[in-house]
Amino acid sequence: MIRRRYYPLGESGEVRECLDALRKNPQKKKAAAKLDIDIQTLEMFWPRTMNVTVRILRGWEPLRELKRPFDKIAYRIFFCIREGELWLLSACEKSSGKTPRSELERAYRRMRDVLEGRV
Repeated sequence: MIRRRYYPLGESGEVRECLDALRKNPQKKKAAAKLDIDIQTLEMFWPRTMNVTVRILRGWEPLRELKRPFDKIAYRIFFCIREGELWLLSACEKSSGKTPRSELERAYRRMRDVLEGRV
């Protein structure tokens, strides 16, 4: 089992705040529950992702993306793994097909901070 960490502080960060906001929104509560289950599955069974859609982002390795479509919205959580820790770096919601480059760049910078021991 790996341990969940949120960028940048470990116990709190943008992804945790995003999930908390989803849980408080009556229209997005179910999406939050599905994302919570996906993250728990990764914690319990990594590297087997079971029914969770995860992909390594080509050109941004070893950055990974958890993908969860729900109710016409594509939820994305970018993460990396370091020494038995699942670092949740950033999250976004989108209705279009392509992830904005700025989101990828931000997640990649954060991943470098984690992997190089700056957080």
